[in-house]
Amino acid sequence: MEVSLKMSKTLILQIFIVVNILMCTALRSAAREKKAKCPTCRDIVEAFKKGKEKTAKANFGGGNTDWEERKLGSYANSETRLVEIMEGLCEDSASECHAMVEEQEETLEEWWFTHQFKNDDMNTWFCIDKLKVCCPNGTYGSDCKECSGGKDTPCNGHGKCEGDGTREGTGNCSCDSGYEGDLCDECEELYFEEQDENSKPKCTACHESCADSCSGGSPKDCEKCKEGWDMTDEDGCKDKNECDEEHICGEGQYCVNNPGSFVCKGCDDSCEGNCTGEGPKGCLECASGYVKNDEEECKDVDECSENSTICTSGKFCDNTPGSFVCRSCHSACETCIGEGSRGCTKCNAGYQMTENECKDKDECSSDEHSCDRESEKCRNMPGSFTCDCQKGFKRDGDKCVKKKGKKKTDKGKKTVEEELADVLKKGDYFSEMQMKFGSVLFALFFACAVAAVMKRSLLAIVVMTVVYAFIWWYFRT
Repeated sequence: MEVSLKMSKTLILQIFIVVNILMCTALRSAAREKKAKCPTCRDIVEAFKKGKEKTAKANFGGGNTDWEERKLGSYANSETRLVEIMEGLCEDSASECHAMVEEQEETLEEWWFTHQFKNDDMNTWFCIDKLKVCCPNGTYGSDCKECSGGKDTPCNGHGKCEGDGTREGTGNCSCDSGYEGDLCDECEELYFEEQDENSKPKCTACHESCADSCSGGSPKDCEKCKEGWDMTDEDGCKDKNECDEEHICGEGQYCVNNPGSFVCKGCDDSCEGNCTGEGPKGCLECASGYVKNDEEECKDVDECSENSTICTSGKFCDNTPGSFVCRSCHSACETCIGEGSRGCTKCNAGYQMTENECKDKDECSSDEHSCDRESEKCRNMPGSFTCDCQKGFKRDGDKCVKKKGKKKTDKGKKTVEEELADVLKKGDYFSEMQMKFGSVLFALFFACAVAAVMKRSLLAIVVMTVVYAFIWWYFRT
């Protein structure tokens, strides 16, 4: 019953892994199909051109087609050069590129050996005419129809045709900023029409102060002003300075005027209450811990320098903006004036002043310890030392005594029956692991075999069948 249950679990595991792998493979294939092939084809063509230039430069420095035939000789149009070019067409992670190159290997060879001499436009021959994944510029869709506005200037040159140059899209215009309409030939709101350097109409943005529409690009050309701007006879829309108004900002804030608006910012930490601007100079009154200096700004008071005894013994004063903090001295210090062992003015017991720094005194090397030389050994510690028992001794209260020898007994030794039971348990464990491992391998190779059948590769089918048969035989024995 137990064996049958294990086999059922194993079968379920196999089915689960196979289904997951096949689902992932199907999803990945579907994603590849959905991804536009035209950009991939164009990347291959561009990489092919660069490959030709690279292989030409690697052999005598490069040149045009006639130069290549004269200087490169038989290498210019050889299969060797083609292989070198094709090896660099795709990046390692570009799976779509690798798939297209593999599928169109014969087509690329046809171009190399036959058509490159008749037509040097590889993009048109390969991507548009042969693979039919791209269209000429200005056209779109499966039949390469003209984009809105014509193929010469789609969308009147003020937008992008959806699907332009590919076998996809609708051909509709996505207009640039400032333009609208089906053909991008109208100006958006807050834009006005004028002539460009070629006497063609273009849409230009109104001034930032305009609310609705305008006749030109200055504040005077606005038909109506935005909030935060006032209409004047002389300047048109003029910025309103809201900071001139009283109490426009709250307590502890000051006003900063911006074009058409304003912002309230917090006063400096050195200010008490309100202020007129940023920084310590903007304070009307200074906060506690600050004082006005000759430059009329609030400056921090250094309480530590004004009172050397402001902190208790074992601490030092650390000045902070508007206040101070009493911090503990370093463990090496009895008294100090700053942080670290270099801030000590007097050392604690176990330390000594060396080069203006309290450093640990090594009582063990200087023989200033109380350890018993026969049973103990001295171990130095920061500011002190400790006595450890020598080998063969153990701690007994405040001293080390010799260890007593232990008699060897057979207590704890396992019987033959117990040792045999342990071996059998290990065997069960490894058998279970072997079964699980075999299940995973079975599922993986079965999925690969199915994928190979779907691709109709006879060699792959044969290899996967042989490998699967070997694994099945191995785990049945």
